[in-house]
Amino acid sequence: MASRRFPLVGTMSSTGTNGSGGVKPSPILTATVAKPMTPKVVEPEMPLGTGPDGIRLGSASDEPAAPTDATTNTDATTKEKQEQEQKETNAPTASRSSDATTTSTTAAATPAKGRQSVQLVPLTYYPLETQATLNRNLRRVLSKPYAKYFHPALHIYSDATEAIRSPMPRSGYLPLKQATKLLNHGHHEHENGWMGLEDGGAYVASRTRFGRETTGDMVRWWFWWHSLESERYALWFPHCHVRVVVASGAERGLLEDRTVPHVRKWLGVTHRVTEHIGAKEVSVHLRFVDPAQYGLPWDKLQGAGYEAAVCAEVRDGWEPRLKIGDFVHLWRRDPATDELELRSRYWFGNEVSLDLPGGFKLPLDLPARLLGIKKMRAGPSLAYEHFIHDQTEFTNLASFLPELYAEWNAGKL
Repeated sequence: MASRRFPLVGTMSSTGTNGSGGVKPSPILTATVAKPMTPKVVEPEMPLGTGPDGIRLGSASDEPAAPTDATTNTDATTKEKQEQEQKETNAPTASRSSDATTTSTTAAATPAKGRQSVQLVPLTYYPLETQATLNRNLRRVLSKPYAKYFHPALHIYSDATEAIRSPMPRSGYLPLKQATKLLNHGHHEHENGWMGLEDGGAYVASRTRFGRETTGDMVRWWFWWHSLESERYALWFPHCHVRVVVASGAERGLLEDRTVPHVRKWLGVTHRVTEHIGAKEVSVHLRFVDPAQYGLPWDKLQGAGYEAAVCAEVRDGWEPRLKIGDFVHLWRRDPATDELELRSRYWFGNEVSLDLPGGFKLPLDLPARLLGIKKMRAGPSLAYEHFIHDQTEFTNLASFLPELYAEWNAGKL
């Protein structure tokens, strides 16, 4: 059985990379693990319909193709020289933010419009607060049997780096009430981007890639499996994910019951998560809701080629009755490439309201805007940081989810 070395800790600065663009493993701590053979994943047959109970959206490949690894030139000196010349030649005339987050290890960051060729580029900006979180998470995860999936060296795709540099135009904004447009074929003009809204809110659009091996069933499994302990949540984003707690809607016995469909273990459930968005540590409640709440019922999603959907109301971390935003995550299979893509949309400061007894809601959107609370809690800063956060965590999740699922969905909790 072949073996490979997984770096469990690495240098975080741009100078801590090796010639191939990867993060140098620490001489203090590395782990050699056996690379398991990835078995053929066969999803259980589930009935199709319009309700969420046991729904299997779309179909998955019976024999997933091997993932395509991003490669880098091993001739470090020559490559770095070529990159520097390329950057100097193509440098934009407008000034760039000083907190640049990514550096390409191969060619130009973004391909021409219409081209499908993209590359994984390393994330090189790690705020000090997130580096401290990484070290704490590392100590906690080391004793876990899934420690090999803890990857400190993070990446995003090159087409996302263009979207980081400046906010998207106003024409790219998709109001929540028009979320049904995500059922249309093809892509929107702005699948990646971020912006502050005129009322002080924030909007994020993010498209990430999950490859051929990932299936909708894996996604539904992940969204309850990671909630069992914070160390699992840390796998998702080692530098930024601090803790997760199932706040309401599901007892541990339900989560451990293998007769219960995956989706029933998180739909209608509330998770309280603590994470870094940028350098700032924040806590929110995520109340997972039926996509039909946003005009996206299961049958229409399936008809549009989606295999999985995870939608939630974002609620205040200390007062879960206070709704402060919404998001939708929609996984769709590309029939041309057989690859799964994730299309995400976030609306922060959207339809702010307070739940009252008897099922009533107290609208707070107008006072939140007039008092500047939206702009203080959301605005362009949150949009910018959350776009980077989303791109990073989901690109990382895609890198290990099929292997993790194959190992842990069969006989383990």
